Amino acid sequence: MSAPNLEFETSSVHISDESGYDHITVTFSANAPYQAFECRATKVGDEWGLGRGTLCASFSQTPADTQRTFEIYDDYLVHGDGDYRISLFVQGMDGSWNDNHYYIPVGSDFYMTADGLPYLCMR
Repeated sequence: MSAPNLEFETSSVHISDESGYDHITVTFSANAPYQAFECRATKVGDEWGLGRGTLCASFSQTPADTQRTFEIYDDYLVHGDGDYRISLFVQGMDGSWNDNHYYIPVGSDFYMTADGLPYLCMR
């Protein structure tokens, strides 16, 4: 058994310190139950991965196909203005973590949203 696949959507790809634009909402679900979920933000060019960057959200054990929602605020992007990679990690019930390969097309450094746009946050 491997880590579940995630489906997600976001309210925007831009975050600013301007009122009304200071956060995005992320909604996701997994196709199998999971024991842990983490969302992390790292500035583009910085090392990214599980346990790296700023922890923006986390959830514990959740049944399959359960929709979860959280917000990422501009003050989570602690390394100043620029582009940030927002990474979603989920741990399957067998202890394995996903490696994001389902979300990053070959030849790209970005997640892709359902409408084909890069999933990056800019501050």
